[in-house]
Amino acid sequence: MKAVLEFSYPDDERKLLYALKGQEMYVALAEIRMQITEEFRHNADPISVLMRVRNITDDIFRELGDA
Repeated sequence: MKAVLEFSYPDDERKLLYALKGQEMYVALAEIRMQITEEFRHNADPISVLMRVRNITDDIFRELGDA
């Protein structure tokens, strides 16, 4: 299968970025889900879970150049 995406630069710059970084964003979401599931299995403090989620999202935003 082949897909062709078209973007109007600079109007669609964000959409292009999301298309290019979609895999990394998906991986970050999967990591967040895994961390939350693992932490709550061990009766973790909700604040520490939220801090871990924030760290994961900060990492992906830094990779995207948004931090």
